[in-house]
Amino acid sequence: MIIILTASLTPVFLLLLYIYLKDRYQREPFGQLMKAFLGGILAGLVDVLILSVLGVSDLHPFPGAHGQAFYQAFFLAGIPEELLKLLFLYLFIWKSRYFDEYYDGIEYAAFVGLGFAGLENILYVWQGGMGVAASRALFAVPAHFFFAIIMGYFFSFAKFRPEKKNWYLLLALLCPAILHGIYDFVLMYANLIQSTNTTTATFLNLGFFIFFIFIWKLAKRRINNLVGK
Repeated sequence: MIIILTASLTPVFLLLLYIYLKDRYQREPFGQLMKAFLGGILAGLVDVLILSVLGVSDLHPFPGAHGQAFYQAFFLAGIPEELLKLLFLYLFIWKSRYFDEYYDGIEYAAFVGLGFAGLENILYVWQGGMGVAASRALFAVPAHFFFAIIMGYFFSFAKFRPEKKNWYLLLALLCPAILHGIYDFVLMYANLIQSTNTTTATFLNLGFFIFFIFIWKLAKRRINNLVGK
């Protein structure tokens, strides 16, 4: 159990430390950051509960492998997961007196996103073992981190530009949800057709690496845009 927890949470804590140390001007209280992290865990628990109660994890109402991958990537992962993260980010952080700088939105969103990723990682590693831990440390956990940064970027604009609050909150949901959906779709579709269409699956896997680099650079730019602002 200790090995599983260590393997699951080490990449989470490394990314938390990274985003925390990027705030060189007025660092957030530890208790408030842990509140955001707890919000992400709660978002993950609610997501697991909803999928368990509804029993929809294996549904795919759209035809074909691409339809199945699209439904699961967007309607079972990207949209509901990012919606829950944003909901708990809003409930736990929006009215906080410590949320007083643009960069704070990114930092708090990252703690929410990595709380979600930490719980999800434990569940996946518990089922799949250390091989899953390694692959998720390289891709899945950083991806949740990147999505959270993009969410937090627009979340801050919603806070400090109240005349466009609703628009920025919508972007805080749609942008990470779409990126999350694309990320999962490419992986899921490649996995579904791996045995029947190796060539297409290979191109999809190549496209996944390109897309991963794209969201990494996008998130990095968002951080640099708001550090110290």
